[in-house]
Amino acid sequence: MNNNADDDKKLAIMLDELKGKGNFEGIIFANRNGEIISDNIGKDTDGRKLASMCASVLESAVGLGETMGSQKIIKIIAELENSSILMVEIKDKKVFLIFIINDQSNSSFIFDQLEDYIQKLSVLI
Repeated sequence: MNNNADDDKKLAIMLDELKGKGNFEGIIFANRNGEIISDNIGKDTDGRKLASMCASVLESAVGLGETMGSQKIIKIIAELENSSILMVEIKDKKVFLIFIINDQSNSSFIFDQLEDYIQKLSVLI
């Protein structure tokens, strides 16, 4: 992973753009160990704890996929009372995105344009 300050700024700008276009409550970009690479979340959310928990969920889901005939994980969604958590792995990079979404979020944005953003993010890591 790059530790370039310019790349960090580009990453923060990209996450800001993603959050705004999707009207998300928050977004976290983390590695498979649950360490945050970059984030844009509110003060009410413990990003480090959420990233760590989501990394565990992702690892369990990968194991589940292997158990089910070596199937790849596409996305993981946890529907909570007032919001949802959507996790999407970026293949071959050992990183993933966490989206905190609510009723006002443009969830279809994630599926319509996410691949473009993944390509851009892949260049920065």
